Amino acid sequence: MAKNKLDLLLKLETDKEENLRINYVQAQQNFVSNQQKLQGLNDFRLEYSQQLHNRAKQGMSCESIKQYNSFINKIEEAINQQATTVRTAKQVEEQRRKLWLAQQAKTKAIAKLIEKKAIEKQVKENKAEQKMLDEFATNIFMRRVAS
Repeated sequence: MAKNKLDLLLKLETDKEENLRINYVQAQQNFVSNQQKLQGLNDFRLEYSQQLHNRAKQGMSCESIKQYNSFINKIEEAINQQATTVRTAKQVEEQRRKLWLAQQAKTKAIAKLIEKKAIEKQVKENKAEQKMLDEFATNIFMRRVAS
C-alpha cells in the first residue's frame, strides 16, 4: 500500500477514534448526571421520611399519614426508575469505552505499520546508497589498478 494511502487510512481511523472518545466522554457525563439524580431522589426520600417521622411525633391524622406514605411510594418508584436508568447508562458507558479502546488499538497498529514501512524504506535507501558508494569505490580502485 502506498504511503499516502496509509496516511489517509490513519487519518480516517484517528477521526473515528476521536469520535468514539467523544461518545465515551458523553456517556460518562450522562452516567454521572443520572447518578446524581438518583442520589438527589434518595436524599429527597430521606428528608420527606424524616418530615413524616417528626410530624407523626407531634400528631397527624390518618389521612395525612396516608398522603405522606403515598408520596414516599411515588418517590420510591422514581428511585427505582432512576436506578434502572443509571444501570443502563453505566452499560452504555462501558460499551463505548470498549469501542474507543478497540479503535485506539487499531489506530496505533496502523501508525506502527506506517512507522515500520518508513524504516523499511530508509533501510532500502541506505542499502542502495551503500551499494552505489561501493560501486563508486570499486570503479575508483579499478581505475587505479588499470593505470
